[in-house]
Amino acid sequence: MKYIVQTEISAEVGAEVEANPAMIQEVVGAWQALKPIGMYFSLTRRSVTVIVDVPNEDAMFEALHKTWVMAKSYPAVTPVVSGEEFPALLQRAGVGH
Repeated sequence: MKYIVQTEISAEVGAEVEANPAMIQEVVGAWQALKPIGMYFSLTRRSVTVIVDVPNEDAMFEALHKTWVMAKSYPAVTPVVSGEEFPALLQRAGVGH
């Protein structure tokens, strides 16, 4: 299943994070271990968005925890499907043919 994981880093926490580059590398490394489809860092909003394809949220535990510790807030985790998968999802839900 694909998941979009998003977190924003407050200005106060951002200053702490910027002062500790090793923490940033640890978080990036944890997500890279999951072979993400995409990782996006917004410097103007101090936000991180990661898209992964893993069997379930358990596979993301370490990366989620490291992100939570860094950002001092729990990331939003949203399961998603692609356009190709969407019709099958609707059919399983009883919508469509």
